[in-house]
Amino acid sequence: MNAIVFPGQGAQYKGMGQNIFDHYPRAKELLCRIDKVLDIGISKVCSNGSEQELKQTYYQQLAILSVCVVTYELFREKNIKIDYLSGLSLGEYTCLYAADVLNLDDLLRLVKERALAMQEAAQNSHSGMLAVMGIDRAALEEKSKQVGFYLANINSGQQIVISLKRENIAKIKSLLEGMGAKVVELEVSGGFHSPFILPARVRLQKVIDSLAFNDAKIPIVSNFTAKAHTDKDEIKRNLIEQLTSPVLWKDCVDFMVSRGVSMMYEIGPSKILKGLIRKINPEIKVVNIEKKEDIEAL
Repeated sequence: MNAIVFPGQGAQYKGMGQNIFDHYPRAKELLCRIDKVLDIGISKVCSNGSEQELKQTYYQQLAILSVCVVTYELFREKNIKIDYLSGLSLGEYTCLYAADVLNLDDLLRLVKERALAMQEAAQNSHSGMLAVMGIDRAALEEKSKQVGFYLANINSGQQIVISLKRENIAKIKSLLEGMGAKVVELEVSGGFHSPFILPARVRLQKVIDSLAFNDAKIPIVSNFTAKAHTDKDEIKRNLIEQLTSPVLWKDCVDFMVSRGVSMMYEIGPSKILKGLIRKINPEIKVVNIEKKEDIEAL
């Protein structure tokens, strides 16, 4: 069985998608349409965005989404049977397009509002994120109750990202390093997937309620439940809950494997998910679809 996985924030780099845009006229046409709907020239951000722009939640999310959507359209022409879809945080939104839950214009409007809401909430929360390697999930959950931080991304058994107040970063980083962990502060605008982003939920809920969702034609494995969903109301709920709950990426991969998935196509910039999936289950074959050569090799 086959699955598609879409990356989230952190996968961006200057020039992402340019190889695809340059070699496929249809890709360029679709990108022009995306530019028109978003009205912010996201194609220029993808190809020549400054490091500062690409660090901003707003531009990051829209640029990565655009590259993923355009690349997926080229992949779809290969008629490979896909049994499940999933994505890391923002990547779950790209699934809405691949599963025909939302049309492209509505998806772009939704993610634009999500990005704005998250960026605004993050900046007002005075929070940040740390990537923690070398402490298992149960021990980190127990420690979070004692010292006050939130598990935000369960990326693999060896890597967990936490959200916390900025004023506590130095203290908690030192504490976790004292427990034998390797700890890296992430360059993000705030503590995502935690109660720090709670104000963004109201804004996101209004946008979701205003759009016409369809049931998914391909099951979407949710970051919130780590289970497959096709019902449009369940999908809506999962998107809202995902905003302030841990991203259960390891659990999503484990779920798909338990259902028989042995091949995953990572569609979009970078190879971040391939690295994480290798750590979760080395037996899974992961093929990256990012450039012309990748499309032609299918």
